[in-house]
Parts: sequence; structure tokens; C-alpha cells
Amino acid sequence: MKLNLAELGFYFCGGIVFTHFIRISFWPAYFLAFTLLLACVFLVGKNFIFKILFACLIFILGCLLLKNTYILPQSHISRFIFYKNNSVYTARGFINSQPYSKDGRISFMFATQELQFNDSNYKCSGDILVQLKDTRAFSYGEALILRGNIHRPFKLYGKNISAIMRVSMPGSAVRLAKNYGQPVRKFAFYLKDRIESIIYRKLPPLTASILDAMVLGEKRGIPAQVYDAMVKSGTVHILVVSGFNVGIVAFMIMLLLKVLRLTRALRYITAIPCLVIYCLATGASPPVVRATVMAIFFLTGFLLRREPDVRNSLTLSALFILWINPRELFSISFQLSFVSVAAIIFLYPQLKAFFKAEAIKVRPLRFIAEGCLVSLSAWLGTCGFILYYFKILSPVTVLANICIVPLATLITLSGFSLVVITLIFPALAGPFAWANELFVVLLLKTNNFFIHLPYACLYL
Repeated sequence: MKLNLAELGFYFCGGIVFTHFIRISFWPAYFLAFTLLLACVFLVGKNFIFKILFACLIFILGCLLLKNTYILPQSHISRFIFYKNNSVYTARGFINSQPYSKDGRISFMFATQELQFNDSNYKCSGDILVQLKDTRAFSYGEALILRGNIHRPFKLYGKNISAIMRVSMPGSAVRLAKNYGQPVRKFAFYLKDRIESIIYRKLPPLTASILDAMVLGEKRGIPAQVYDAMVKSGTVHILVVSGFNVGIVAFMIMLLLKVLRLTRALRYITAIPCLVIYCLATGASPPVVRATVMAIFFLTGFLLRREPDVRNSLTLSALFILWINPRELFSISFQLSFVSVAAIIFLYPQLKAFFKAEAIKVRPLRFIAEGCLVSLSAWLGTCGFILYYFKILSPVTVLANICIVPLATLITLSGFSLVVITLIFPALAGPFAWANELFVVLLLKTNNFFIHLPYACLYL
């Protein structure tokens, strides 16, 4: 009797959910996990008993992993701050994210190493969100000394931010002659800056903001009315970098490497680090990590000449994300991302057989019918979550996705083509920029048509 990977993922997630709602003590659970591990080693030949004990072990590991995230070191930044505090802190550390500038303020995550306040110095750890009023350009990895007020975040900022530091006085940010940035992340952020500069230089602001979201996951520039319209039609997912975008990037990388006449094995080996860099450049959000891990398993399977398993790849990517941060299980992004893909994997074959899509002889009609069933599968899987979190039901989603997803594909392809052509042959970039603008206009008008249909969007 064997445990498949999907079952293991289910028990692991069950342990995380159990610990989220019910308090457990770490060390008794740790001792239980160790005991179960020894029992599994000695009973490895006993199929039924081994399966039960191993499932319990995976469940306890999920419990321990989430419990461990609640245990903060004594030097963590959250132990030195309060909700309302007028003390002036001096923090020493380095920039741990890509800085973002808007309206004369720069925001970035800051990895603290040392904290000073009330005439005392403390060794410190943990990231804080810094909002710095400065006109200078900062970059990932720079070592800084910052002076300002620190307070705990409000609910608006979410649970992943331990503290917020506001630095507004002149001369309160001092650069140090050190850089703690990781080379791969540095290159990823450099690549992202180059791509963004090309997009905003070659395209009008609205088109550039939508392409920036679809290619790099940056939604800050999208007008609120455009974003709300996409939410109403249930197509806002195209404005988030996900498996859809990773698939296009993988396709373009493989095509380019094939044009360069690299061998099959070398194409797969080269594509994997390229996808990792793209994942880092887009912020490594759960949908991108999920898609990147799945793509890596698929490429590895082809490289080893083995048929990849979609279900195992999906489960492994979920376990990979949860192993790094088990709290992601309770994020809306994680849930919608994995539920939509799982719904397509499990529901689509059933719907395809039920509606007898294979019986349609005309190929274009069969293609449209299968596209509708894929969209319906994803909608059926996610509509309950969307209804619970956003109190909105969009019956028009299935039809809207049939028309808008192909347009999104064209926008993404022409966007990447614009970047590549601009880097290689800048003089030929004009037609690609015009194509991008045309496709974006068509997308917005198509979306506007669907959301104005009767009963297109229902608020509960």
C-alpha cells in the first residue's frame, strides 16, 4: 500500500491548518515526530501500519513547521517596538528588496543587524518596511544606517511585515561601504529595471502599466478603474504574473535557444536558471514560484526522458512554497493559484468527457469548446473562494476569459518581443510597440463590453 504525493501534501497541509486553529506545544510535538520517524524506520516493511504512521509523521511535520514560524529569536525587531512609540531609533542593516520610488518617497524592506535607542545598542534581526524621504537612488544590498521612528504595522500592511520605519529628516540615511546583496538577486533586479525602462520608454503610460503588470507583476501603475473593471469580469488574474506568464517565458527561451542551434539537453539545462532569474525578478510570488517549480520538474523530466506527472509537479511546488513559509497556505494568492490549477487538472477531463468535446469533428469548434471547458473548470474551482473573500460573483467570467486570455497572450508575447527587439535591433521596435498598444486597447474594450452585460457581476 503506497502513499502518493498528493496524499502527503494533503496531510502536510492538514497539519498546518490544525496548528493554525489549535495551539500545540513545540517540544512535545517534536518528540512525537521523532518517535514516529523511528517507528517508520523499523516498520518500513509493514505496509498498512507504515502508511498510517508515515501519514501521522507528515501531519506532525506540518504542525511543527507552522509552529516554528511563531517562535521568534530574542533579537527579533518585533521585540523592541510598540504600536505607539515616539522614540527615535537608529538601525543598521542593508536593503533586502528592490527599492520602489513614488512621490519623493522610497520604500524597501530593510534587514536589520543592529538597533540603537534610549542610549543602548542591541544586536537585531528581522526585516522592516522602510519609508524614506530622499531623492537619491538606492539599490538592493546596500548597507545603510537609518534614523527615524519605528512602529508596529496596522492591519492594512498585512501579517508579513513586523515593523515600519519612517525616515524623513535630512541626513537620516547614511550609506556604508558594504553590499550584502546576493549576486543572482542583483542580476534579477538589474534585468527587471532594464525591462521596465524599455516598456515605459516605448509605450504610453496606460499601455506600459498594463504590460508591466503582465510581464513583471508590477501593478502599482495600473489605474484603479481599470483594475476594478478586471475584477468585475473575473479576468484580473491576467494582471498578475503566474504560470501563464512563466509558460510564455519558457516557450520564448526554448525557441531562442533552438534558433541558436543548441542541443536539446543544453536547451533544457540553460532554460532552468533563466526561469529562476525571471521568478526572482518578478518578486517570487506564490503563483510564479509554483509555475517555476512545475516548469523545472517538467524540463527535468524531458531531460531525463521521463514523462512528467502534472499532479506530482503541482504538489511538489506547493510543498516547496509551504516549506519556506507555511503561512502562505492562508494567503488568498496561494489558495486561488493552486485551486485554479488543481481544478483544471481534476475537473477538466471530467467535463470534457461529460460534454463529449472529443466528438466535435470541426477542429476550430473543438478548440473553442475545450477552451470554454478549461475556463469553466478554473471558475468552478475558484468561485467559492472569490465569493467568500470578495463577496462577488461574476457569471460572465467563463465567457470573458475565452476572449480576454488570448488577447493577454498576444500582449505578453508582443511585450517580450518588444523588449528583445529593443535590446538587439532598436530601430525595429516600433511595430511591436504599436501592436502592444492595439492589443491593450482591444483588451480594455472587450472587458468593458462583458462587464456591462446584464447580471455580469453580482455583489453579495
